[in-house]
Amino acid sequence: MLLSLKRVFASLSTLRLIFVQGAPAPSLDVVTTSGNFRGVANANGTDSWLGIPYAQPPTNALRFKAPVPVTAVSQQVQDASQFGDACPQPPSSSLGANMSENCLNLNIWRPSGTTADAQLPVMVWVYGGGFNTGSASNPSTDPTRIINLSVSMGKPIVFVSMNYRLNTFGFLASSDVLPEDLNAGFLDQRAALVYVQENIAKFGGDPSMVTIWGQSAGAGGVEAQLLYASGPPLFRAVIADSSTGPFKNAPYSYQYDEPGKPYSRLLSATGCSPGPSSVECLQSVPYETLLNISNTMIDDTVNGQLWEPAIGPLGSFAPERPSQRILSQGYPHLPYLGGTNLNEGTIFSQAVWNLSLPSSDQTTAMDAWIGELVIDNSTLTTTVIDGINSYFPVNDSTYGGPWHTGDMLFDRAESWYTDNMFLGPRRFFFENAAELQPMYGYYFTEFIPGNNPDLGVYHASELSLIFGPIPNAIEDDFANQMTSYWINFVNDMNPGPSWPRYDISSKQVMQLMRDNVTLIPDDFSLTRTDYLNSPPLLAAFEK
Repeated sequence: MLLSLKRVFASLSTLRLIFVQGAPAPSLDVVTTSGNFRGVANANGTDSWLGIPYAQPPTNALRFKAPVPVTAVSQQVQDASQFGDACPQPPSSSLGANMSENCLNLNIWRPSGTTADAQLPVMVWVYGGGFNTGSASNPSTDPTRIINLSVSMGKPIVFVSMNYRLNTFGFLASSDVLPEDLNAGFLDQRAALVYVQENIAKFGGDPSMVTIWGQSAGAGGVEAQLLYASGPPLFRAVIADSSTGPFKNAPYSYQYDEPGKPYSRLLSATGCSPGPSSVECLQSVPYETLLNISNTMIDDTVNGQLWEPAIGPLGSFAPERPSQRILSQGYPHLPYLGGTNLNEGTIFSQAVWNLSLPSSDQTTAMDAWIGELVIDNSTLTTTVIDGINSYFPVNDSTYGGPWHTGDMLFDRAESWYTDNMFLGPRRFFFENAAELQPMYGYYFTEFIPGNNPDLGVYHASELSLIFGPIPNAIEDDFANQMTSYWINFVNDMNPGPSWPRYDISSKQVMQLMRDNVTLIPDDFSLTRTDYLNSPPLLAAFEK
C-alpha cells in the first residue's frame, strides 16, 4: 500500500508525543574508539552526530597512504553538531562544509529518542561523483526524510554517511604507489565500515544488520567493497543505484605512468621526478599547490573523470579486473539490490550536444569522444570502434526512448554511454551472480515533471524522490513507495513481497514508474549489451 506524507507526519507527531510524555531523552554523549562526542536532538525527529573522525588526518607522510586508525583519543567531550571538512576537490556549492585534507570523518543519524540498546538496522550511504568529487555533507543527501519514513513504517533505521578521499588525493595510481596504498579512497570506505562495526551499537544500531548504499561512483564503491571484501564481512547487504559495474574502466596502476597519462602529467606539473621516490616528493608538495594542479587537471578532462580506480598487484585492494572477479565468484554472496535509469548517459554526453555536424562527420566525432572517456584508449582498436558503430548506427530513432531529442549525435552518444557504462555492467553482474545470491533489479523510468526533457530520466534523478525534498507533489506517493522498498531492504534484505529476486530463467526487473510499478522483462537493448559484455569489449574497456 502506498504511504502518503500525511501518514508519515501523523506517525511522527505521535512518536514525539509519546517520547515527551515518557522517559527522559537518552544521553547524546557517546564514547567511541575515536573520542567522546556530544550529538544534537534535532527538531525534525532525528538525533545526529556530525564530523566524527574515523581515521587520522591523511596529511604529510600519511598523504596517499592507507588510512590509519585514531590512536590519540581525547577524553574530553567534543561537539558533534557541525559537519567535518569535505575532502579535496574542485570547489562546489554542494559540498555543505569546508574542505581540507583532514576529511576522514563520518556522520550518524537516528530517530529521536533511540536508546543505545535499540539494535536498529543501519544504512551506510556512500556518495557518488566519479571518484573525483562529492561529500557526505551535501545538503541534497540529508537523511531526515528516509529516517522519518522508516519510523512511520515501523521499521526505524540508523543512517551513516562517510567522507572518503577523491581524485589525486584518493585514487593516485602508479607503479610507484605501494600496492597496499592503491585506491586509498576505497580503503577509507573500508576503514569507515570497520569503525561502524566497532561503534554503531553505542548509537542504537546493530552492527550485524548493516546495509551499504551508494549511487553512481558511490554504487561502484559499495559494489567494490563487496567484490573485493577482505576479512570478516563488514555489512550484510548492498544497494547500488546506477553502478558502473563497479568502474567505467579499470586500468592497471602502471598505465598511469605512461606519457600523457594522469601520473606522468602530475609529476610534470609538480616538478617531481619519476621513480621510486616520486610519491614521497608528491607528499611534500604544499596542499594548495597540489589541490590547484589536481583541480586544473580534472577541469581539463572530459566529464572530470581524471582518475579511475586502478588494478594493482597482489596485496592491493583490487588485484584483478571486476569482470574477472565476478566470474571467479570469489567474493561474499550477499543480498544485492541494484538498477539503472532510462537515460543514464545524457549528463555524460554534453560534450557532443548541439554540435550541428553533418551525418558524414558524426561518426568521426563520436569515435573521438569515446576515445577520451577511458584512461588508456590504445585498447580501442579499429575493430572495436567499428563494432560499436555497427551496433549504434547513425539515424536510429529508438535512442533515448521517449526522450529522443532529434540531435542524432547526442542521442546516439547517450544511448551508447547508458548501455556501455551502466546497463551492460548491471546485466553482467546479475547474469553471473543471481544463482549465487539474492539479487533484486530495477529500471527507473519515471520522468519527473519540471525536469529538462532533453536529459530525460537522467542519472541521479531518482535521488530526489528518496532523500527529498520531493520536487513535484504529484510524485509524493510514488516517492514513498520507492523509498519504502529501500527501507524494507535494509530491514529485511528484500524490498517486499511484490518484488521477487532476479531469476536467471525469467530475468525480470521492477520498473519504477509512477502509476506503473510493475515487473518487466530484462530484455531492453539486449542485443547491444550482449555485445558490450562480450570478452573482447570487456577487455578493450578494461572492465
